[in-house]
Amino acid sequence: MKNTDRLFNLSNVDAILVVSEKNRFYFTEFASTFGYLVLMPNNKSVFITDPRYYEMAQSLENDGVEVRQIANGTSANSMITELLNENGIKTLGFEDSEITVAEYTRIKEELAAFEFIPVGQHINFVRSFKSAQEIEYIKKAQNITDLAFSAILGFIRPGVTEREIAIELEYQINKNGADGLAFDTIIASGVNSSKPHAHPTDKVIELGDPVTMDFGARYHGYCSDMTRTVFVGKPDEELSKIYNVVALAQSMGINSAYTGMSGKELDTACREIIKANGYGEFFTHSTGHSLGIDIHETPYASMRSTDSLQAGQLITCEPGIYLPGVGGVRIEDMLLFQEDSVIDLTTSDKHIIIL
Repeated sequence: MKNTDRLFNLSNVDAILVVSEKNRFYFTEFASTFGYLVLMPNNKSVFITDPRYYEMAQSLENDGVEVRQIANGTSANSMITELLNENGIKTLGFEDSEITVAEYTRIKEELAAFEFIPVGQHINFVRSFKSAQEIEYIKKAQNITDLAFSAILGFIRPGVTEREIAIELEYQINKNGADGLAFDTIIASGVNSSKPHAHPTDKVIELGDPVTMDFGARYHGYCSDMTRTVFVGKPDEELSKIYNVVALAQSMGINSAYTGMSGKELDTACREIIKANGYGEFFTHSTGHSLGIDIHETPYASMRSTDSLQAGQLITCEPGIYLPGVGGVRIEDMLLFQEDSVIDLTTSDKHIIIL
């Protein structure tokens, strides 16, 4: 069970009701499709679930989490009300960034005796700082991703399709120990590579094509994320140029990264290189995002970001150039900010690869 002192210091509530599957997992490391987690100060917490999960959930008691089963004919909200009254709760934090309006309305009606206070942004902030264990999970996920990239290079050749590359890449991710994919794999070749989030198609790979692959593994619930663009045969002069510009921009971003910088500063370091080389209008997305249980988490590195990149946080560095009708290039690594250094967790080669 994760320490919740920081969360309660930020939130100023008597208790927090956690409904979303991802946040229940974050606080307990117990995966379930149904349940309610009630957090209270001093790391006291109660997990309420139904008979499908009750026996497995009892393992949480080893970490000091009380587990209660919803009896037949009893509603979860009546049990939550009883628990809150037992503990003298008046103000109840809720996940405004996760639940729907319909869910909020229903819960608020059924727990009308309590004052609801939004704490979603505080949960997201606390989640942005990774524990040593979380970092190990993410490192393992990235190691799996690097291994999959190495393996896929021997598969890509003229005549295979984007869809076939995606299937093989996902097989390699799972073969190397992933629990699953971090997100839907992006494979974009030839002119399709000018579309940053293109879905794999039946397009056949041809000589001279760039092939952009954006993919990641999930390990113990935590994501990795990397992008590489390779070429099948010698690329034309402009594609070679934009590859070198993107590689230089990413190198500038990574080499200039330091703990305490702003996300906007990281974005600027990459963006100015691309702009100086005449491609500023073709870098159409932000430079990076954090990740963990979700593939996109705070903080962010963008032109408008006000986030400070602090020790224990992660950020991707993924500049790109996309020329409609020609093709595109993106290169993405994951950076870990520590007290006195920034570590690149991605080990795959970034020199131009011609297959």
